[in-house]
Amino acid sequence: MFASRVHKIEEEEKKDVFAPVADLMVGVVFIFIIMVLALSLVMMEDAVPRPLYDQTAQELAQVKIERDALKKRAAQLSEFVSFVKTEGVVPLLDRLAEADATRTKILQMLKDRLAAQGVNVEADFRSGVLRLPTGNLFESAQADPTPHGRDVIRLLGVALADVVLCFLPGAPAACPPQSQGSLLNAVYVEGHTDAAPLRGGADRFRDNWDLSAARAIEAYRIARDSDPRVPNLKNAEGKSLLGVSGYADTRPVIDGLSEKQRNDKAVMETDRRIEVRLIMAVNRDQVERALRDLNQRLDKLDAGGK
Repeated sequence: MFASRVHKIEEEEKKDVFAPVADLMVGVVFIFIIMVLALSLVMMEDAVPRPLYDQTAQELAQVKIERDALKKRAAQLSEFVSFVKTEGVVPLLDRLAEADATRTKILQMLKDRLAAQGVNVEADFRSGVLRLPTGNLFESAQADPTPHGRDVIRLLGVALADVVLCFLPGAPAACPPQSQGSLLNAVYVEGHTDAAPLRGGADRFRDNWDLSAARAIEAYRIARDSDPRVPNLKNAEGKSLLGVSGYADTRPVIDGLSEKQRNDKAVMETDRRIEVRLIMAVNRDQVERALRDLNQRLDKLDAGGK
């Protein structure tokens, strides 16, 4: 009945804080559906099939055995539901939800700080992404920002230093206290290109992948050099907080556009951009312990149902 299992988190999944969240959510919903169905069946079957006066003593004894077995099974299922709600997966999901709320708070603080400097950025709270203004940030096929783009990225670096310090280990005393689930693990500076393939004059880059990575690296360097605190930003593991990644033209701002639409000048300028992605820390030991306890209790339910 409970043959499916929640798999152990693989090493690659551990790198992404929210990698196990979707699996956990689906698993919890699935488990509660099973609980409701099982308890409903118990209530339906927990009755004498025929009037007592129309049964032999042997039949009544068998009915009692079956009823006792059903009551025992119902107690096991109730205990499992209590575990999921109070000790296992649900409290873990609450902590992950807290981390998501903290990420939204950080994005809003960065957005407000930059707006106060005259830089209007877009924040995707669902994905944890801050998008720098795309107008006049990069020229086509160029990795070096325009003078305007360079100024914007410098302001981003200062804003990062001002804001994220309060969400790292050893935060200044002036910062409000934060729980373990509210710490940053990484900030990725992501480079993107428009859909136009590289042509002559861009010998420095083989393709848009090279170009997007170069844009991310250049933006990272500008942000790093904008404030002496930025190079020293470390996560709970003592590793550098800032990193880079490039996506070429594979993640356009607007999905579903035709090739002709993507080659429109305004759209191309919008796609040439830098985004900043926040990744929250998570206690991997807690996640693995919750999944391990869940699997053990599922094994126990399987054994009790045979």
